[in-house]
Order: sequence, then C-alpha cells, then structure tokens
Amino acid sequence: MNTLETIHESALLSAAMFVAFFGFLLIFSGVIQKIDIFRQSTTVSSDRYGSLDGLRGILAFGVVTHHALTAYIYFTTGAWDWSRNPVLNHLGQTTVAIFFMITGFLFTEKCTARSLNWRSLYISRIARLAPLYSIVVVIVFAAVLALSDFTLRVPPAELLKQFVQWLAFVCLGRPDINGMAMSWTLIAGVNWSLKFEWAFYLFGVPLLFAVSRVLSRGSMFVGSLGLLAAAIVLVGIRGELDGTPLYMLHFLCGITSAFIYENKLGRAVISSRMFHLVAASSAILLGFVPNSHNALALVVALLIFLASIGGLSIFGILKRPSAVWLGDISYGVYLIHGLILYGTLYALKQHGLLSYFGSPLFIGILPTIGAVVTILASLSYVYIEKPMIALGRSLAKRKTVGAQP
Repeated sequence: MNTLETIHESALLSAAMFVAFFGFLLIFSGVIQKIDIFRQSTTVSSDRYGSLDGLRGILAFGVVTHHALTAYIYFTTGAWDWSRNPVLNHLGQTTVAIFFMITGFLFTEKCTARSLNWRSLYISRIARLAPLYSIVVVIVFAAVLALSDFTLRVPPAELLKQFVQWLAFVCLGRPDINGMAMSWTLIAGVNWSLKFEWAFYLFGVPLLFAVSRVLSRGSMFVGSLGLLAAAIVLVGIRGELDGTPLYMLHFLCGITSAFIYENKLGRAVISSRMFHLVAASSAILLGFVPNSHNALALVVALLIFLASIGGLSIFGILKRPSAVWLGDISYGVYLIHGLILYGTLYALKQHGLLSYFGSPLFIGILPTIGAVVTILASLSYVYIEKPMIALGRSLAKRKTVGAQP
C-alpha cells in the first residue's frame, strides 16, 4: 500500500493531512495578502456573523482534500466512490452540508425582513454565481472535445442540449458530454450542489417570505426549532437520510440558526466559551460515523456552524485576513479545483508518473495544487466575481415589495 492509499484508509492520518494542508494554505494566503490588489479586495473582518468568512475557507479546502484522494483512486482504479474513511467522507459531505446551512442562514435574514427587493435578490444571485460557473462550463466542454480528439460523437443538436443543461446549473440534468463517460469528473462533480442552491432561492426563499407575512418572528423561531428537532429525531429513528430530504434539512438548520442568532438568549448561548468547547470537541465524533447521512453527523455540523456564527475563531485564526481571504475566494476554489486535479492526474498518468502521486511526493504535490487553485481563485474573485457582483448591483432597481408592519 502506497503513502496516499495509507492516508486514504486512515481517519487519523487524513485529518492530520488536512490540518497541515490548511495550515500551509493560511501561510500561502498570507503571502498573497502582500499583493495590493488582493489585500484591498479582502473582506474586512468584523464580529457580524462571527467567524463565518473564515469558516468558508475551511469548507472549500476540505472539499479539495476529499477530491484529491478520490480523484487519485479514480485515475488508478476507474471508480469514483466514497471511501471507508469517515474523515474523508465528511470533508466532502459535511462541508457541503454547512455550505447549505450558510445559505439558509443568510437568506433567512433577507427574506424575512420588512421588505424585499426581489429583482435585486435574483439579479445579485445570477451575477454572483453565473459568470464564473459559465466560464468553467465552457472550459469543461472544450476539455472534453480535446479529449475526444475534437471529434463529435453525438449530433450537434445533442451537444448543444448538453451545454444548455450544464449551463443551467444542471437543474435540467447533468448528461455525459459528447459521449464521454463520467465527464463530470473534470470538475469533481461539484455542480450538483448548485442545483439545490437554486432550488432554495426559487422555492425556499418565497416560501419563507410568505410565512413571515403570516407568522411573527417568534412563532417562526419556535416553529423552525420544533420542526428541526422532530426531523433530527426522525432521522435518528430511521437510521439515515439521503438526497433531497437531507439537503432540505441542512437548509432548515441554517434557517433555525438565523432565528437563534437574532434571539438575545440564543446569541448568548452560541457565543459562550462552553458552547464553543462543546462544538469543537464534538467534531471528533465525525471520525466515528461513516458519513453525513445520520442524525449525529447532522447535530455535529449544526453545532460547529452555530459556534462559528457565535464567534468561534480557533484562537483568532479564522479572523485573520489570510483566513478571510480563503473564505472570500471559496466559490472559485469550489468550482476550479476539480479542473486542476483532473489536469494534474491526467498528465501524470499520460507520462507514466501517476505512481509517484501515491508516494511521499504527494506531500509536495498537494500543497502545490492548493497554491495553484488559490492563485486562480484569487484572480477569478478580483477580475471576474467582484466586477460582476458590482454590475449586478447596478442593474438591480430598488423597487421593493412592502411587508405588513
């Protein structure tokens, strides 16, 4: 068994590898902060939402770590699958679960306000998510055509249909491109989660808005808390939950967290040192449950998220500009890393060097991949994402929908 396979099988080693990897990235991000354009573009850390900005960076590079080992196994065995290592599974599953919680949390505040500018909300979402994603999709299709020796293996109309499906955040399906099996592996399949993000924007947000016009915030707090508790108990009795119901539950965790955060007593609890200690300690439990489909993993993820918005910063690390920057560029990291992993592994395999990736040399290759992803995501954030966000704001009109006082 080579070094990478050993790490792949060991929960302790994979956890240690991720800590070391993220530590390197914090240092590298600190170096990037020396460049004016990146330093000036970094979100100014504040107490609002605790350490949420820094948490995003951990989540994004947790996904990178999971996919690095998964992609290696794929290129050596042809199978893209979950491992027997719970830590690796949670780096790919619980991280996305918390991303969903973040969405539920942030948009609960927006859509339960006294008024909501619907035009601004949806234009801002499109401007935030579509530009970089569209570029990535174009690159994926170009790469597939190159891997196909620029030969059409499906009718042009079918290829166009596939392009539209991918461009629509795979809400209309995610077909193999040009007959290439598992072509989604070029981006490590990450676009599946965007479909559920958009489902929340299109259905969850209007539903929350409508409910907030009927019920008081106090009633919504009690109702969401009761619904969440009942759902967790149900999952505990059932044993596990998967697919759409599980992801809906993650959004519900974020919604409930928003009401806890705005409640004076709730804020005091999640901001306490004792709660932070319990939440941080509970993360250890993830090493003993195989995946995120069970009640225990759900509760641990919720505790970690609540502690983060309550100010848990891991001795101030998540408040540092280097950590905040990794959070700022997390969307780019999430979308881009699969392309870099696939390109690296494909090149190594083509030149008969893939075995070296499974040797101690991996310790040097992974940080290099992380650095390249960080640079590309930083550039995309400054030159693509931020300008398009600004454009979206300028296009949005301030026509609001009034709410009941």
